Amino acid sequence: MTWLSLDEVAYRVLPQVAPGRALASSEWRTLRAAAEVLLEALPIEITASEVADNVERFLCTGRSRRAWRCRVLLTLLELITFHTHARRFSALSQAERKALFAERVIGARGLWGVCAKVRYLVLMGAYGDERVHAQLGVWVPGPARPKRGLPVIKPMRNGSSHGKNGHSQVVEIYARAT
Repeated sequence: MTWLSLDEVAYRVLPQVAPGRALASSEWRTLRAAAEVLLEALPIEITASEVADNVERFLCTGRSRRAWRCRVLLTLLELITFHTHARRFSALSQAERKALFAERVIGARGLWGVCAKVRYLVLMGAYGDERVHAQLGVWVPGPARPKRGLPVIKPMRNGSSHGKNGHSQVVEIYARAT
């Protein structure tokens, strides 16, 4: 009897992915549809398609062995609405998706609670975009620190780090520098 791992099962069950992509087209549409609803409350200007592209780019470049979990999440969200609306998630109107998030997804438990994790993918795709950093006034790091570091404090002969007059070496170094 041959045992299959979860990622092998997911590979066989999930929709096929085009070469050079991380998400199947149905998963990308689901992510874009979720982003349309979730981006309304964010103070940034980025389209839902750009968010989905950013997440897919991250999954492609990161080469995570667990990217299939994101695909399972998106497939679950796409199909779970058959139970409530008899249509796929991406086929719902934006108002229906917004109501679905408000009523069933946010703060839910069970499978709906799992579907709530799509918010993290949307936030990652939105705030991970460099164009958004300027909109939010995020500080972008400047030049690298100099290689020369702070002075090393050497222990005194008696084993303490205090100098002749009871002050620590740091105080003495500071006094010499000023």
